[in-house]
Amino acid sequence: MLEQMFDGLMLALDPISVLAVGIGVVVGILIGAIPGLTTTMGMAIFVPFTFFLPPLVGLPFLIGLYKGGIYGGSIPAILINAPGTGAAIATVFDGYELAKQGRAGSALKVALFSSSIGDTLSDIITIMLAQSVVSIALLVGKPELFSILIFSLAIISTMTGASVAKGLLAASFGLMLSTVGTDIGGRWRFAFGNSDLAGGFSLITLLIGLFAFATIIERVLESKKADEKQREIFKISKEDKLRWPEFRKCIPHILRSTGIGSFIGLVPAVGQPVAAFLGYSCAKRFSKEPEKFGKGSLEGVAGPEACNNAVNGPTLLPLMAFGIPGDMVTAVLLGALIVQGLRPGPGLFRNYGDIMYGVLMSMMVANVFMFIFGYIFAGLFSKIARINSKYLIPVVFALAIVGSYAVNNNVFDVAVMIFFGFVGFLLNRFDIPLAPMVITFLLGHGVENSLIQSLILFKGNPLGFFERPFCMTLLISAALIIFAPGLYHWYKRIKAF
Repeated sequence: MLEQMFDGLMLALDPISVLAVGIGVVVGILIGAIPGLTTTMGMAIFVPFTFFLPPLVGLPFLIGLYKGGIYGGSIPAILINAPGTGAAIATVFDGYELAKQGRAGSALKVALFSSSIGDTLSDIITIMLAQSVVSIALLVGKPELFSILIFSLAIISTMTGASVAKGLLAASFGLMLSTVGTDIGGRWRFAFGNSDLAGGFSLITLLIGLFAFATIIERVLESKKADEKQREIFKISKEDKLRWPEFRKCIPHILRSTGIGSFIGLVPAVGQPVAAFLGYSCAKRFSKEPEKFGKGSLEGVAGPEACNNAVNGPTLLPLMAFGIPGDMVTAVLLGALIVQGLRPGPGLFRNYGDIMYGVLMSMMVANVFMFIFGYIFAGLFSKIARINSKYLIPVVFALAIVGSYAVNNNVFDVAVMIFFGFVGFLLNRFDIPLAPMVITFLLGHGVENSLIQSLILFKGNPLGFFERPFCMTLLISAALIIFAPGLYHWYKRIKAF
């Protein structure tokens, strides 16, 4: 283990890999700083271009983009009251109030320090736990894997979005899409004689359509009044200085939020927005001055920013060990890993330990770049927040077309991308969450294959799952997660009569 970690560190410090991380961080911060553009969209657009790069160049670039994007969302949240990403949604509560009081610079510095500390500490936890999590995965058989996947799908379907029914609908649609192509026996299904569909829908093409092209449609259909609306942006004052006693009060909140965010990162589907709210709530609860929250508290910036960035590292553990992405960003990373020949699972670290530790170590390099760029170029990034996203639409459109075509050098993939762009647009309009659809699409083949292999092991008897305590516990828990909200609602209606 220690030898692999050292080898990974040396690979991560390769000049080309370090350069890729630095570029990724800059691109991520720029995307996060522009309201309307999301980290997921940015990664979906750029991931096809990493196919032609070595793993320790392409993957570190995506890691840098990921981390830079999550931090970058705090910039417009503080300066113009518009979170650049969902992760920064709780930062607006006190960040914008501080900006109105002339303390935008202090708020941005607290956001940067909190993000960097939370991210770095959680990355250390991730690196220390990586081998242990993978060792546990080696003990998991096909029945247990099927149960874990079903349990994860239940969490993802019910905890993403405001409506359980809409989450289940999106998850069902994702599973349906995963059946297109060939089955485990090599037979075609739902391809309708089209050889381009023999391998199913391309993950990257689907992601580019759902996030990039759907965003283009949204922006094009925005009203002229909304496009021309001028946002008030607060400048960074040179007289505004962050004092040590002020930041010292934030340190306990940063450490607490780091622990909360690290735990949340291990749970599929919870993600940064939930972590941000929990970090903010805990900071307010344990603060000695809770009355200042919502009126301009630096602690109210430190809590959510440390918590949402602490999710970044640990969310890679279930991805690497079981192939279960925790959110839409890690779903993109899963596609990038598979294309690079690094299929997640118990054998990932055994076969590619040095490369995977190199990827994990590149997270630490990304944190260094994030701190340096955020500290030195804070004024420049703050000006980026004022750019209207409509001017970027032609660039995003061109990258979406080129990226989807580059997947298989096939015009058919461009058509598929456009189709899923309209699908994503319609789902957004009806408030149907995209995360369950994307993640169930990714896990569909794993669910099917593990089910078939388990039934072969049980000689066709599905009750064999309930003869294994671990499987039975997870399957019953999944059923409760899905049906408990409906049963509770039914119980309340019965009690009301």
